[in-house]
Amino acid sequence: MQSFFFIHLKKKYVRIAIGEIRYILSLDHHVKIVTDHGIYIPFLSIKQLETILPADQFCRVNRSTLVALNRIVSFDRHTVTLKDGVFTFSDKYRKLMEGKIKLLWSTANAKDDNADPETHGFIDFSGTPPLSQTA
Repeated sequence: MQSFFFIHLKKKYVRIAIGEIRYILSLDHHVKIVTDHGIYIPFLSIKQLETILPADQFCRVNRSTLVALNRIVSFDRHTVTLKDGVFTFSDKYRKLMEGKIKLLWSTANAKDDNADPETHGFIDFSGTPPLSQTA
């Protein structure tokens, strides 16, 4: 897969590097693509971009916002925070994002004494098999 694509802006084509995208917002019949090097507003739909962007690197957080997973600073049940913005979650999209990420948490206060010792406070929502431990 290519690491870039081109968008049509003002009678020319502009290269957008996928790794530089922070987030994408839907604006009626346009989208606002926010990158490390600028903001672009082409006549595209968020759905069109969602089909060409790598599904393991981007996730919708609501109907009008698509974020780069590696740009997420934190999230909770209702919001996802990036370095330069806070976006609201919808339950549907939060569950989809949880399928793409991995979470770590402390087991020191865990109430379940019969918890699997192999997990070590690690939840893998991505569906990939866990890594084996080496001695």
